[in-house]
Amino acid sequence: MFDFAPYLKVFRDDALQAQFEKDGYVVVPFYNQEEIKALTTLYRELHPKDEKGFYPSTFSKDKKYRTTADKEIVSVGSRSMEHLLVDYKVVCGSFIVKSPGPESVMELHQDMTLVDESKFAGINIWCPLVDLTDTNGALEILAGSQRLVPSYRGSSIPTIYAELQNEIKSIMKPLFLKAGEAVIFDQSILHYSPPNISDDIRIVTNTFFAHKDATFQTAWYDKENHKEQIELFEQDDNFLTHFDQFGHDIYARPKLGKSKGLFDYKFTKLSLEMLEDKYGPIPLKKEVESIQEPVSVAVAPKQKGIRAWLKRLLTS
Repeated sequence: MFDFAPYLKVFRDDALQAQFEKDGYVVVPFYNQEEIKALTTLYRELHPKDEKGFYPSTFSKDKKYRTTADKEIVSVGSRSMEHLLVDYKVVCGSFIVKSPGPESVMELHQDMTLVDESKFAGINIWCPLVDLTDTNGALEILAGSQRLVPSYRGSSIPTIYAELQNEIKSIMKPLFLKAGEAVIFDQSILHYSPPNISDDIRIVTNTFFAHKDATFQTAWYDKENHKEQIELFEQDDNFLTHFDQFGHDIYARPKLGKSKGLFDYKFTKLSLEMLEDKYGPIPLKKEVESIQEPVSVAVAPKQKGIRAWLKRLLTS
């Protein structure tokens, strides 16, 4: 098991840093109109013709698509990142797209473990290229939930919040961001986005970064052979664009990275008492759709069987 490390400074502005440490996220201006236009054009040139539902570019088997999207998104975002951040290292840029339809839902989740959180924090810059509304899949977030329980996260690992999805959703806040406005959030924060039921696609870019000294790792659980342990895998800085299991074979032992060995893990669950201790009494105002087993990392299989996948997984 591990304890969260104190946050290292990555924001130039001390007030933004303090807000990020408290709430787990901040909202900032990020792309200008010229950058929005350039990235929208890039997406339309690159995206797969059979894309449906929820589809990040990291799912694609086309490595050229993944690497081109990564390079260009990071390049376009560099202006704002240099203005906003200090002592940071960018790992990957990607598109996250919701085509219209109920299958575009991204259920309640925390993103997969990507850094050693006993030392660092993994952080996303999530920025829509269109205005977000109550119909096209706005991001919903639970402020301050990024460090409720230290956890390893991945498609094979039980989540901390399985029994509390309705309660958590009832106190989440939707972020109706304008095009070019970004939410920068700790990957361990609880978040969710409903399906895109509008008539148009929702295009978002996600840029993953960490402190410049960060080391990267992924986690895997072999429930058959090691019931109280997690296997950790050391990963290179460029692993997100080279990891081919995001789009398929998500439950298998990682084929990329070097095993660091097995580590004891308590599989602590978030309790209603823990949740109410932080957020106060939670009267459930309405029933929200829930699935039997929640998602936990930002990866998915082929669109065929996506509902089955959503029952076990999700990531930016």
